Amino acid sequence: FNYHFIKSLHRTLQRLFLFVILLMQKYLRVTICLSTLFWIACQGKDQKNIPHENSTEESISFFPVTDFLLGQLGEIDKLPVTPLQIDINGNKQDSVWLQREDIRRLAVPFLHPVIDSASLGKYFVGKSFLDQTVNAVTFSYEAKMKLPDSIKLTHWDVYVDPQKSDVQRIYLVKEENTSDGHTTTQLTWTANKWFSIRTILQSPGHDAVVKEEILKWDFND
Repeated sequence: FNYHFIKSLHRTLQRLFLFVILLMQKYLRVTICLSTLFWIACQGKDQKNIPHENSTEESISFFPVTDFLLGQLGEIDKLPVTPLQIDINGNKQDSVWLQREDIRRLAVPFLHPVIDSASLGKYFVGKSFLDQTVNAVTFSYEAKMKLPDSIKLTHWDVYVDPQKSDVQRIYLVKEENTSDGHTTTQLTWTANKWFSIRTILQSPGHDAVVKEEILKWDFND
């Protein structure tokens, strides 16, 4: 009787121990997730506030956008998928299938300059706020001084899911004056799904010419 009782008790304790371990792992993941979001949102508290009318936003450290994009490109390289490019010019739309390496080629112009505190902290300042219209914590970065001619990047936003602390979307803007006029290039990168490159050419005395390229590698939507 004692042997069977002890064996049964041992199995019960094993199950209880396993349940406790799994429960602790669950709450640990939740705690890490919340702590990450809290750290991102609050890391700028010790920095000088940037005045903004009717706003409580504060200056923040830089999210490593370039590292994030490189990570996304690395993941795409591993996917068994054929990307689709959609070209939109006015009312005209065409599409063509690409090789995976074409995505990296098209993304290269947005990997420079490197977006981090070390490279751009001197020229840009960031603010964070909860944007309820898109259900995201938004980190927005603007130039705080006249930029050198070598830096075409003028603005970028990072959108983070407030529940999962995952990056949802990256938005970059580059501007450049050329012999043809003023060119604005906008990158919208939706994590793990697609990105678009929108080019706006404004020539003197002419209407703006808008061209957009959309690169998709996730077709679940």
